[in-house]
Amino acid sequence: MTNEFKGGLIVGVENSDQAKVAERVGARGVVVVGTVNAAFANMTTTADPAVVRDILGSVLVPVIGRIRLGHIIEAKVMEACHVDSIDEHEGLTQAADEGIEKFSSNIPIIAGVQDLKDSLKAILQGASMLRTHFKLKEDKPLIGETVKVLTKIADEIEGLNGKTDAELTTYLGGIKYPLAGLKNIIKTKKFPVPLFAEGGIILPTDVAMVMGLNADGCIASSLVFKVPDPKRRIHSMIKAVQYYNNPAKLINYLEDS
Repeated sequence: MTNEFKGGLIVGVENSDQAKVAERVGARGVVVVGTVNAAFANMTTTADPAVVRDILGSVLVPVIGRIRLGHIIEAKVMEACHVDSIDEHEGLTQAADEGIEKFSSNIPIIAGVQDLKDSLKAILQGASMLRTHFKLKEDKPLIGETVKVLTKIADEIEGLNGKTDAELTTYLGGIKYPLAGLKNIIKTKKFPVPLFAEGGIILPTDVAMVMGLNADGCIASSLVFKVPDPKRRIHSMIKAVQYYNNPAKLINYLEDS
């Protein structure tokens, strides 16, 4: 399922109307963002199941349910809602220090990662898709942090190029990732599962930048629905995924987007 997202844009949504807009302009999927509970010190939890079901009944594109890191019950609730994937998200109020066991899930689970070793561990734990670890400053996502994670992963992979088996084994330490699998990552500069960029992505130029850093796709912030013309903005961001390395075509989607 998560491979269907590759080369596309996933859009964060809060309701079915936003999900319909995203689907209409060509988003590969939508992720239902969490709910902020002001009564409990602004704790952010998984979205209301009624909202999730409403979105599922309104669109045909895959719907991703977002849960708190380590929250087994929220994961089961999302499964019961019949979402297509689960995003175990550190941007929501964490329920545990570690993520849930992913192999026991009946649907794909997306994991946030900060570096190469994080990525290898997440794949070993059963993650079907990776995304850049999410950081907030004053409740705002940071594109700079997203770029930092992608750059770090790329640099770490490049740094292992030419290493001997013994050196690679030393690098892995206690991580039981197959040596052949690590060698393939070094050779292709790609993971066996998709790596998406998320965090502060609200402009077509943001999309182009992270795609140029070897991301397999992007997750657009739900803040895109705060702009005057969300439909046009999302369409421009989708085109930026397609034309990220072609400035002559990309420029056509930057004006008034």
